[in-house]
Order: sequence, then C-alpha cells, then structure tokens
Amino acid sequence: MPGIMINKIKKKRKEKERNTIMETKEIRIEENGLKVIFEIRENGIVELKQFTTAGKPDRNREPRDEQASYSITEIQLTGKGSRNMHGYKHSLSSASEEFHYVNHTLEKAEKGQQLIIHTKSDYGVELSYYMQFFDGISAVQVWTEVKNNGTEAVGLEYVSSFVYHGLCANGKLPYYDKTQIYTPYNSWCCEAQWKKDSAKQLNLNGMMVDGFNTPGFGLNRYCYGGRGSWSSCEYLPMGICEDTEAKETYFFQIEHSGQWLVEYGSSMGKNLYLALSGPTEMENGWWKNLKPGDTFETVPVGFGVADGSLNEAMAELTKYRRAIRRENDDDKKLNIVFNDYMNCLMGDPIESTEKEIIDKAAEMGCEYYCMDAGWYDKGYWWDRVGEWKESPERFPNGMKSVCDYAKSKGLVMGLWLEIEVMGVECELAKKLPDNWFICRHGKRHIDNKRYLLDFRNPEVRKYCREVVDRLIEDYGVGYFKVDYNVTMGYGSELNSDSCSDAIREHYLCLYQWYKEIFKAHPDLVIENCGSGGQRMDYGMMKLLSLQSTSDQTDYIYNSYIGVNVASAVTPEQAGMWVYPYEDDREHVIYNMVNGLLLRPYISGMVWKMSEENLKLMAEGIALYKQIRDGIKDGVPIFPLGFADLESKQLVYGIKTEDRVYLAVLAPKTANVKIPLDFGKEIEKVSVIYPDTVDCKFCYDENELCVELPQEKCARLFEIDLK
Repeated sequence: MPGIMINKIKKKRKEKERNTIMETKEIRIEENGLKVIFEIRENGIVELKQFTTAGKPDRNREPRDEQASYSITEIQLTGKGSRNMHGYKHSLSSASEEFHYVNHTLEKAEKGQQLIIHTKSDYGVELSYYMQFFDGISAVQVWTEVKNNGTEAVGLEYVSSFVYHGLCANGKLPYYDKTQIYTPYNSWCCEAQWKKDSAKQLNLNGMMVDGFNTPGFGLNRYCYGGRGSWSSCEYLPMGICEDTEAKETYFFQIEHSGQWLVEYGSSMGKNLYLALSGPTEMENGWWKNLKPGDTFETVPVGFGVADGSLNEAMAELTKYRRAIRRENDDDKKLNIVFNDYMNCLMGDPIESTEKEIIDKAAEMGCEYYCMDAGWYDKGYWWDRVGEWKESPERFPNGMKSVCDYAKSKGLVMGLWLEIEVMGVECELAKKLPDNWFICRHGKRHIDNKRYLLDFRNPEVRKYCREVVDRLIEDYGVGYFKVDYNVTMGYGSELNSDSCSDAIREHYLCLYQWYKEIFKAHPDLVIENCGSGGQRMDYGMMKLLSLQSTSDQTDYIYNSYIGVNVASAVTPEQAGMWVYPYEDDREHVIYNMVNGLLLRPYISGMVWKMSEENLKLMAEGIALYKQIRDGIKDGVPIFPLGFADLESKQLVYGIKTEDRVYLAVLAPKTANVKIPLDFGKEIEKVSVIYPDTVDCKFCYDENELCVELPQEKCARLFEIDLK
C-alpha cells in the first residue's frame, strides 16, 4: 500500500557517534506490479531508492559516505560546480544536493495515482517532482517542474526528467556481470534496428584509481540522443535494459520531438544509473535563463519494469503508450489508407490518374485515400512549397473534383502537407519577415531547399491553422499526412536564451497547435511523417493517431523494419507500406504480410496488377478488417527477439487473450523455426493469409516449424490458445 514510513537506520559518523540511531523517511508505493520506494534522508535529500517489480525484496541501503547522495532530480545551475570528478556524466552536480524535502502528495488522478514530491533550496528555487502511475500498467510517467521563487535569475544547464541509481541491483551479482543494454538505432529507410550489448562491452564495469580496484565506478558513461529537430534521426528516443539474473527488464522512452539524452553510468557506489532528459548544455548548447517568478518543465518520460524479458517489457510499454495518447476513433477503428506515393505515383499526381487509382483503392476495400506530394505545383515543386494551393495544370476540373470523386466511392479524402516549411523559391516566403523562420547569425536557416517556420511566432501558427481549415472546408479533407523532410540544426537565435531552447519551445507550440486543431476538428486523422520514421516519438504520437515508419522502397528490406517497429510505436499506430510493384503472387503476399499486424498503408503499381493479384490484395484487406480488433487490443511479441539485417528468418506477432497472430517472413531461407512460449496450451495452428494452404508446417508445445514454398516468401498464421 502507498504511504510514508519511518525507518530507523544505523549510521557511522565520528568515533564518538558510532551506533547513533538516525531517522529517515520512506515513501513507498506498491501497485500495478511495481514496488517504488523513495528515501528521504536525514539531511533532507530525496532519493529514488528502489524501482522494481512487485515481490522483489527491499534493497539494503549500501554503505557510502553521507555526502554521497542520489537526488531524485539532477540539476546543473550556472555558477555551481560538481561534487567530484565526473568526466562528462550528468550525475554529480553540487546543486542537486541543495534541494531538500518539503512535503509530498499522493492523490488519485483519472488514470492512476499521482505522486508529487516538493523540494526547495535556500535561494528560492523549488523543484516539484511528478510521478504519474497508471492502473494495471507497470510503468510511470515522470517529469520535473523548476520554479524560481527567489530574487535573482538562475541559469539552467541540465535538468533530468528522470534519474535512477539502481538499475539491475536485485540479486547477488553486481550489475556489470548481468546487465544487457539494448540500443535502438534508427536511420532513414532502416528504422528500428536494435543492438544488444553487455554492460562490460559498453565499458560500464569500472576502472583503476591510484592502484585500487573500483569495480562499478568510473568516469565513463554510455549515452545516445537526439541532436536537432529530427528526434529519431540516429536513435529512437527510448531504450531497454535487462537484468539476466533477477529476470527483470527495464524500459523507457523520452516523449519529445527535439533534442534528448539517454545516459547510463556508474554511481559513486556500485550502482548503475540511468538519466533521461531533454536538451543539455554540454551536448546541445542548451541554456535557460530562469527569471524570478518563471517556471520550467522538463520533457516527460515513461519508465517501467517488467517481470521477464523483451516480450514482457514490450507488452507493458505498449499498454503505457495506449494510456498516455489522445483518445481518438482512428486508433480504435484502424482505418485502412491508400496512399498514392510509394512505388506508385511518387509525387506526380494528375486528375485522370488519381481517379483511376481511387477506383482500384475502393475495389480493394480501402477506407481512406491520401493524395501525397506534388498536388500544388505543375513541375519541380520541392523548393516552392508553402502556399498550399492546387495546381490547375494537374487538375483541369479543379482538385475538388478528385476529392469529391473519392467521397463518391466511399473513401475519406486525405492530402499531404509539410506545414512547418516554406521552399526557398516560394513567393510568399520572400514577402515574410525573418521572425517567421528559424534564424542563426542573422540569416534564415536553409535545409534541403526549405526555410523552417518557427511555431513560437503566433502569426505562423495562425497562418498554418488557416491552411488546414481552408483545405478541410473547401475540399472536405478528413486526413492529413504531415511530413517533415528537414531539420533545424541546433535551433534559432531569435527570441530565445539559447538556440537549442528555441527547438524545445517550437515543439511545445506545435503540440499546442495540434491540440487546438483536434478540438476544432475532432474526427480529423493526422499521420506523423518525418521522411518516414525520422520523427518517431511520443511527443508527437501522444497526439497523432498513426506514424509513417519508413521511406524504404524495397519490400524485403521493409520487412526488417516491419518486424521490429512495434517496439517504437503501438502496432495500430505503425503505418507500414504494402506496395507491390511486381505482378507476382509471392511478391504481393510478402508485401501484404509486412503490414497485416500493423497499420497497412496500401500503395504500389496497382494499375499493373492482374485481377488475380488485385483479388489477393483485397483478400488481405478483408482479413485485416476481421483481425484489427485484436491488433488494437493485443500486445506485440518478438519470438526470435529483434531482427537485424543479417537475419535469415523474420517473425513478429500480436498476442491477445485467446490467440496469437504470427507474421512469418523468410527473406533468405525457405525454412523457419519458431519457439512457442505463450503461457497457454495451443489448441490449433492455421495459415490465414493467403487462404490457400500452400506451405507445410508442424508444431508441438515448444516449436512451430514452417516450410515455405520458396525463399522471399511470407505467410500469416493464427494460433488459437486454450
């Protein structure tokens, strides 16, 4: 039960004070499969002592100098130093020890209990530490609010959203002998590629100091992060850490679309810590001048721990993601979208072609139709975007005729937008003042032949809102694919304490802009795209209903993304291209299986498909409509672990209460073996796509063996559980 406890703890000080009993307080919360314990030390510093799965024993407080503290918030202030040698780690700021416990509250909120711990310094700066619990989910959302109630401004250089000095501390082994850290590499057309390393492989196992062996402590750290306004350009803003002895797996995500940092390192004792934050001064040049009366709030993060390994952790993270996002009908219905871009028109729409493809989309059973890039200019359009008015050369009868045609076929019409940019050749951009744009060194920042709009400017938000409203009102648009093919580097020098803070503020304003749009248009569906998956984060995905996962055009390489991408976003939000470009049966099936356990984006060279293969696509779409309730409620499973580009066989699944769906893909072999460990007896195994049984398989309680007709082949299985 949650509450506050008084524990008597013996501590050594000076010789004459040996065996003196000193009081510390604990805030203990045990629910949702979690045990969370905070310790309020005798000097007033609050520490997160233990964050573990329910049933694990309490950790003993390790012997350490009374000056060695692990504050719940790591904060670095201008003019304050570090407590010791620290290298580049953000774990030893002297300012963190200056904040002492005032009080705390624990109250029931809409989705679970919310804990708030208040601390303050002698110079008037106060910290409020928030931990939001969610009923039935082994994860929390954490953030910190910094308020300057003093008389002088303070400079913020780093503020943690979450820090915990106790990863992999259960059991007998030291963390460096049992910790596995998963790093989520991400890149254009190669998203969601995980790599697993031991703590020792990442050099998190200590060092030698003055001839003394100090295992578990060192100046080194292991970190990764986001550098600019593409949050997932190099890494996904998340991570996984597994304790192989205690059989616990920690998982986390940073819910921000700009700069962020994940940092692992050794504490001053023998602990492994994890620190999560938004932008920092050292990594990003971030600095915030907090004036008297001002308040700063860190980016929120999600953190949790699951009994078990990868699959258990991903199940809890998926449930957490569903709990924090905006409620919307699209994530309940899982509408099927046809998009005319990938391996289809590739940004070259014209009225006659659009209507032909709309016919195909409707015949196959799609529910939304999105006209992608190119509808606003007759020729090379890349550097002229920004006014978002149709090209009369492309639409001699007006673009509304295409939109109305789609609606006459029962499809909701969608359009592509890149609302945060204007091309360098856009006539409107040439007339606007510089304060509409990201600027540095007195010039507009240019990336990929575009200027970048600054959403901190209310005039920018007003203009962009008018564009969206006009397209909805004039054309009946019910869907937008909002793209972002640029990055603003390290930010803007206009009206900001630091260039980096301008990125953070831009995104806060963008999030608010989206909230206002959904308030006015509650049925509107917006897809998040950033050159595919380069802005794939839960700053955006808390608000938008589906995510473009890649720009990959090769269907085989796309499958290596598809089997991993439910680690990055929930399955029902993960838009996966189904875009056959060869009129071949196995080619079509493989494409369809890529998307059937996610959110399929239908596309491809459908005008080249035979009637037989178009029916095969329609069969897959009809099947998706039958199983999509299971996809939106089920959890992802990875029976072979995460795939990498060397994997010969790929398997990804969705597990519900009474069945498992398995996508089995064989890019480099015709034979696949899958371990079966679902916690229930298996009643029946069947192939459900395609509906002709043309592959051999056998199974027992431990393994499913599949013999496919050929390499580069895929099938969708259903496993009924007792």
